[in-house]
Amino acid sequence: VANELGIADILNNGSKTVGEIASLTGTLEDPLYRILRLLASEGIFRESKNKRFLNTRVSESMKQEELKFFIQHTLNSMQFRIFGELMHSVRTGRRSSELFVETGVFEHMGKSQRLNDLYNKAMTNISKMQVAAILSSFSFSKFKHVVDVGGGLGFFISALLSKYENMQGTLFDLPQVIDDPQKLPDLNSFADRLKTVSGSFFDTIPANGDLYTLKNILHGWNDEDCIRILGNIRKVMNPGGSLMIIEVVVEGLNKPSWGKMSDIFMMAGLDGRERTYEEFKSILNQAGVRFEQIRKTVSPLSLVIAAPK
Repeated sequence: VANELGIADILNNGSKTVGEIASLTGTLEDPLYRILRLLASEGIFRESKNKRFLNTRVSESMKQEELKFFIQHTLNSMQFRIFGELMHSVRTGRRSSELFVETGVFEHMGKSQRLNDLYNKAMTNISKMQVAAILSSFSFSKFKHVVDVGGGLGFFISALLSKYENMQGTLFDLPQVIDDPQKLPDLNSFADRLKTVSGSFFDTIPANGDLYTLKNILHGWNDEDCIRILGNIRKVMNPGGSLMIIEVVVEGLNKPSWGKMSDIFMMAGLDGRERTYEEFKSILNQAGVRFEQIRKTVSPLSLVIAAPK
């Protein structure tokens, strides 16, 4: 609630009383105070005398330019319904979200401008946190043409083009994501080196890339769908080309792992999964692609690198 109300941005220039915050957010002072008091007790915001609140290092992450949209996407009311029915996934092997969303979740979001925009802003939020870790872990200098498959609003491909001035890029995603140029203002400076192509990775994928990247894509799909996506990339890859899957790799026995938590989210919501090293090798092999190496980053993400067989 505090995140959706944008309170971290309201407190960006200093503290405010709960009355001032309530007035700016169109809420009632008493219930809002009780929520903020609780959050402050956990280090999210800080309360001072006279019911004044200010940001903390933790609440700073709730700003629009940080993780506001990712938090809103992850903690919306639909997610609580999905996890409330987690037993359905355990007993049937199917996503519990099917109890509320008959079509796939991505199809459901695609029919709603609001949900689609929120999802794309959420993915841009998370990309901002991840990209520095990716670029510091691997040199992309040998690749002349990178195709970012399912690249959303283009934050990752634009980061690559910013760092590597001789690189050409292709941003590929669904029409509702990239066909509106107003959604992609940050890409204008790369107009001579970047093209956008709309379509579905279940159909055809742009050809002639030296490197095809899939960042946080495959974990949303089951093995059969992943093999189909990878197979479509394999068809258009140059013989000497490379494929990079940028995702969490699930750690071994008893090790704490972001992937083990995210995996339940994928199971319940999307019929997807986070994968182990061996599971990545398996789907790559079945798609006609040869696993080469895994590079860890300082973030939870790893770079799974492969090439055509």
